[in-house]
Amino acid sequence: MSIAVKYQERVKQDLELNEQIIDVFAGRTAPTNWVMKLLPEISWLTKENMPMVLAITDQRLLVYKLQINLDIQLAIGIHRFDITECKEANGLLNGAVQITLKDNQSFKFVFKKELVPTILKEINK
Repeated sequence: MSIAVKYQERVKQDLELNEQIIDVFAGRTAPTNWVMKLLPEISWLTKENMPMVLAITDQRLLVYKLQINLDIQLAIGIHRFDITECKEANGLLNGAVQITLKDNQSFKFVFKKELVPTILKEINK
């Protein structure tokens, strides 16, 4: 079963009026800079290697914490109009997407390298 199908019903519970799911991807969180590496307790979203699910909708990015029992819990909803930059931030082995918001918050999510172009295309629409 694909990730999109597996979590689609759960994601639908968090949608706003007239919001549509575009796609759902499984990945991991990553720190965006050296400060976040030194202080990982700042936020679950900035810790290294935490399992997460990213749901891309026509209005927002929904980031879910993936629990040990494979349930997902909404961690943050990011409105698309709050995103100032979304770029590829690949490492040697993995692909990554880094998202910067108007308030200069930055989030980095790691995915399979081959998924990154698809994710970037969907977010940057």
